[in-house]
Amino acid sequence: MKISSFAFRPLFLGLSLACLALPASAKEKEYKLSQWRFGKVLFGERFSKGDLKGKVVVVENWGVRCPPCVAAMPHLAELDKKHRDDGLMIIGAEVQGHGKSDIKPIIDDAEVEFAITEGCEGPIEFNAIPRCHIFGRDGILVYDGSPGGAEFEEALEKALEEGGGAEEEEEAKPAGPLIASKNWTNSDGRSITAAVKEVTGDSVVFIMSNGKEVTYPLEKLSDASREEIEEAAKAVEAE
Repeated sequence: MKISSFAFRPLFLGLSLACLALPASAKEKEYKLSQWRFGKVLFGERFSKGDLKGKVVVVENWGVRCPPCVAAMPHLAELDKKHRDDGLMIIGAEVQGHGKSDIKPIIDDAEVEFAITEGCEGPIEFNAIPRCHIFGRDGILVYDGSPGGAEFEEALEKALEEGGGAEEEEEAKPAGPLIASKNWTNSDGRSITAAVKEVTGDSVVFIMSNGKEVTYPLEKLSDASREEIEEAAKAVEAE
């Protein structure tokens, strides 16, 4: 069963397994951060996939009704403050489908400043939380398991010490738009002339003719425009 914000329902909240961390799994295949898609940012700074390049990224899958998840938040908040300037970026993906009013008291108590999203989707399937993924500066998964313990700390420390690889080199290269400038149609039938820089969460970042970047909700576009943009984004993620 894959936990994601887009399809998850708190079906097994009463089961004890829901709040047990799984042990770090062996790397049977290479996973890339580009294979993950994040939901809407509820708290913290909004980010794009470009913002993640060259960073050590920790994705914490957690839930409001999971005591071990909540207990791990203060430590993750400390790591964020301690290593943010070293290139660490933590993303807390709330996968139990709770809203901002339920999440806010928890992150306030833990003094969390990193981004909290409406879950995420990725190729790794799991049925217990908390579940943590650490990606190195090259965007390759280096740890999959509990957000606590010696293995987690060692993997994070090693990732922070290592230099960037292929993705860091890509960041130095000027990237063109995802889709060149053309006419798009919104749900009201009005035309929007712009290039598409990227898709982040449930929004598209347009580059207008004057060079200004505008974040626009995908749901406000016509079906045809939205589908074309989403297909282009999926093609890039699959590379």
